[in-house]
Order: sequence, then C-alpha cells, then structure tokens
Amino acid sequence: METTTFTALCERAGRWWTIRVPQVEGLTTQVRNLDQAEGITRQKIAGSLGIPVESVRVDVLPDAPAPVVQALKARHAARQAVEVAGQATLAALDALARDGYPFHDAATMLGLSPAEITHYGPAGFRPQRAETAPTDIPDPHPDSGPLQIAGQ
Repeated sequence: METTTFTALCERAGRWWTIRVPQVEGLTTQVRNLDQAEGITRQKIAGSLGIPVESVRVDVLPDAPAPVVQALKARHAARQAVEVAGQATLAALDALARDGYPFHDAATMLGLSPAEITHYGPAGFRPQRAETAPTDIPDPHPDSGPLQIAGQ
C-alpha cells in the first residue's frame, strides 16, 4: 500500500497542543500530550480524505526551541539516509546473488552479518551448503555457497 506523508505542525496552547495540517485545508485538532499527535492526526487525515489510516504517514513538527528543531531535522535526515542505504544494500545483494558471489563474500563486501542479510528479503537471503567439497580440506566457512534470493 502506498503511503502519503503529511506534516503535523504542533503549537503549544496552554496545557494542550493545537495541530494544523497544511496539506489538508482546514484540518486542525488538539491533543493533551505531544506523543498523541501522530496517531490522532493520522486518524483525522484518513477520515477527512476518506482513505485508509495505514496509507497515512505523519511527520510531527512541534513549535519548539531552535536546538529541538535542529535535532528533529537531523533525525529526519538520518531516517531518510537509512532508507536509501537499505534500498542500495538490497540492490547490491540482488546483483551479487545474480553474479553468483558466495554468501560469505557478499556479507564481507557489504560489511553485514548473515543475520543482517536475512533482513533484506521476504524469506531472507540464505546461504546454500556445497553438496561436495572440491578438496578434502574442511571449509572454514560452511555457509559459503552461492548467495540465494528467496523466490528466484
């Protein structure tokens, strides 16, 4: 399901927070505590636009002192960077699997543990064990078969 991101501009009004969503004309609401802003605003947006709550994402931006605003901006940028890095990692793992790179080499090249690699696929990326070793020397990496992507 595709999501749309809205901004909840929150301003302190006594013991309450008043929330305005500029992307939806006339949409305002109030919450007692700022930690309620995201959930209540998502529900209000979904109800106002007649869309599923699951398709609404809300970035809560409280009217706050400059250091708080700076920290929020930095945290938002970090979340975006993590998302971009995840997509790039998935693309790299797909390319390495198609090219037949061994599981442990893919992990080493990307600086990931086997557990981290399994995070990147619906059923995970799984190493395959070799049917027979080409020599009598024990494999120091028993999970060193070609990288396999579930569903391919």
